[in-house]
Amino acid sequence: MAHSNGPGQGAAAPAVEHLSVGDLAAMEQFDCQVLAGAAGLGRPVVWAHSCELEDPWRWLGADELLMTVGICVPRGARAQRRLVAGLHAAELAGIAIGDDLKAPPLTRALLDTADELGFPVLLVGHTTPFAAIGRTVAMASQSEQVRRLVRVSRLYEPARTAAFRGGSLLGRLSAELGHRLHVLDVALGSEVFRQDHPLDPDVLARLRDATADRLGRLPARLCVDGVDGAEGVRATALALSTHRPCMLVAEGPGELDADGFLLLHVQSLVSVEVERAERERAARCDSGAELWERLVDGGFGDEAGTLALDGFGLAGPRTALGIPAESRAVAAALLGDADVPVLLGRERGEAAVLLVGTARADEVVELLRDRVPAIGVSASGTAVGQLPDTARQARWALQAAVASGGGVADYETAAPILLPRTVADAEHATRTVLGALIDHDRQHGTELLHTLETFLAGDRSWREASESLRIHRQTLGYRLRKVEAVTGRSLRSTGDVAVLWMALLARRITEL
Repeated sequence: MAHSNGPGQGAAAPAVEHLSVGDLAAMEQFDCQVLAGAAGLGRPVVWAHSCELEDPWRWLGADELLMTVGICVPRGARAQRRLVAGLHAAELAGIAIGDDLKAPPLTRALLDTADELGFPVLLVGHTTPFAAIGRTVAMASQSEQVRRLVRVSRLYEPARTAAFRGGSLLGRLSAELGHRLHVLDVALGSEVFRQDHPLDPDVLARLRDATADRLGRLPARLCVDGVDGAEGVRATALALSTHRPCMLVAEGPGELDADGFLLLHVQSLVSVEVERAERERAARCDSGAELWERLVDGGFGDEAGTLALDGFGLAGPRTALGIPAESRAVAAALLGDADVPVLLGRERGEAAVLLVGTARADEVVELLRDRVPAIGVSASGTAVGQLPDTARQARWALQAAVASGGGVADYETAAPILLPRTVADAEHATRTVLGALIDHDRQHGTELLHTLETFLAGDRSWREASESLRIHRQTLGYRLRKVEAVTGRSLRSTGDVAVLWMALLARRITEL
């Protein structure tokens, strides 16, 4: 639709307190760009008028927006400076120039004058009809829909700026809605974006309880109070369209009372921000895993390794933590939410190892211990060349924690569980007890070692082992008898079972 260019076409409207030139510029549907005079974006707009006559301020009045395809814009710096000065003196709201290639080149004099006077100069996309802008201004004082669009446009403005991310975006939206906003992963009980004022613990617990059996399809809206309604704390939780089971939680003295149309846009904005943050965290986690693998495999010298670690915020003494492989995704989410600098290695066997600054190791353990069944903690070290041993210690301690039934085990105090303390000792124990079984599997293509480990890990439950291995109980019995024949040890003997189990743990250590 072409821009109109008659001398007096427009739409009158009574003044609206909140509709300004900046509001119109923020509406994405108008495809506006602020060329100059940003200081005057707060000017109110009561009329939007299209005019292509010379000296257009003669035909418009105060607080009216001039819309032009550029025919009324003169050529030359002096004439363009006079145009802006005349429009400003007549107290117009601003000028919107259609991007139709009909306007002469805008000079630096025009833009500088507009900046000096705080007179907004907008460039309007060529597909935007001036009639649409005129109707919006005319309806602003009468239509609640337009007022909602204005508010939504204000919400989208910070989202375009890199400075308004995560907690900053939530802060801006919180000010708009009058409630403190949080993004809660209701499965983990973790806030996706760290803030100075975390969600009330009682509210958090009640939200998790209310959604525990509904994670696959979160309720669209929930309202919960703190314990006994303490201090009137009340939270309104809204489901978000994210891969993680997240809800936007508005915390305040009462239930969130906001327009549903506005809330839909807020939810959309926050959902997009959560997904963006998750992509960035995943990319950083992947690059950290690659670095960690190279460090453990000796792919860096001390100087290069130190620089690389410094880049990840891991300067100074460092500690490694071993966790079960199946807990890696949970750990990645929790550590990303907490914004803790770590290198999280990929799964190796049944474990994954992460590296954290020693000063924050206790914090990380506390963060993970309720969601990760077993954690092994290495000794602290500084030298890059020590990192392979640090990783090995974390795995050693993890096996100690697993053997003790879970919890946290420290390498320096976990010796009594009888695990070998050196790779050579672990290899010797593995070879002495399991060597014949390993050779038999390699030579005959069997899975006796895996069968033994599955059987013992399941507390020697025939049903559990058969189901896990997907074999018949008779097949399991045949394999276990073969294990006994090859190893010379009986699975009915507590002593032999203990030796076999410790050898399996030692074998895991040799797989570092």
